Amino acid sequence: MISILIPIYNFDTRKFIIDLQCQAVDLKIDFEIIMVDDCSLQEFRTLNKTLSELPGVQYIQLEKNIGRSKIRNFLVSQSKYEKLLFADCDSETTDKYFIKNYIKTSQKADVVCGGTEYRKSDLKNKTIVFRVKYGIVREAISLSLRQKYPYQAFKTNNFLISKSVFKSIQFDEKLTEYGHEDTLFGCELARKNIAILHINNPLFHIGLETAEVFLEKTRKGLKNLNYITENYNYPELYSDIKLLRTAKKLKLFSPLIKFWFLIFKKIFEILLKSTNPIIFVFDLYKLGFYMSIKDTKID
Repeated sequence: MISILIPIYNFDTRKFIIDLQCQAVDLKIDFEIIMVDDCSLQEFRTLNKTLSELPGVQYIQLEKNIGRSKIRNFLVSQSKYEKLLFADCDSETTDKYFIKNYIKTSQKADVVCGGTEYRKSDLKNKTIVFRVKYGIVREAISLSLRQKYPYQAFKTNNFLISKSVFKSIQFDEKLTEYGHEDTLFGCELARKNIAILHINNPLFHIGLETAEVFLEKTRKGLKNLNYITENYNYPELYSDIKLLRTAKKLKLFSPLIKFWFLIFKKIFEILLKSTNPIIFVFDLYKLGFYMSIKDTKID
């Protein structure tokens, strides 16, 4: 009845998988949970492999990292049911009705998105305070806002989709670097006029990085976004993504912004790594970095 697909990379996902498996068993439905490990460190392989002993759970180990897009396509190729539930491995359910909520809505739309939440208590952890704050402000989008902008709000961390619809789009395997594979998938859903039903069925995002790691991932994501704008034909991105709209408006000031960013880059990073990071500073940092990499490589 439902295939639950979990890509894994360097994360102990035992608690999450056991929770999902228990929920599915309690519902007395036909299900499978397929985990594919994208060449994690051995310590995580050893931990997660034990989950294959659970009924209905399958663990597949890849010996070469294939990336965020290809691994999701591979997961679908291994599945046997029409309804596909994708969830990131660094997640945790917010209640015991997570799978049940998706089962109840699975016939209402070909694509259903549940949303993301962050624990405010994690703000007390100084090592991840920036990541938590950003998640609460920018990623824990309200249901009403997700419903208003259904395609822009599409995220890969928590969604249900019909296999037939997925196969008509799939994730673009030419995107081998980090970031924005979900952006293109959302664009394709919009272009094919496939409705997205947003519901209140969030997962907690618990695999939170330090500010230094998050900034590095942000830079990789912006480089991938730049690659997309230069090599793909998605003009709608300039209306969907605020950063691109702003960069386009300020194009004439690009040399000045690049110079300004080189001067303040380190200061911004220090501020964002502090115990009281300001999201607006992060917005300026992303704008400066993005406009700089249009012509200049910045490490």
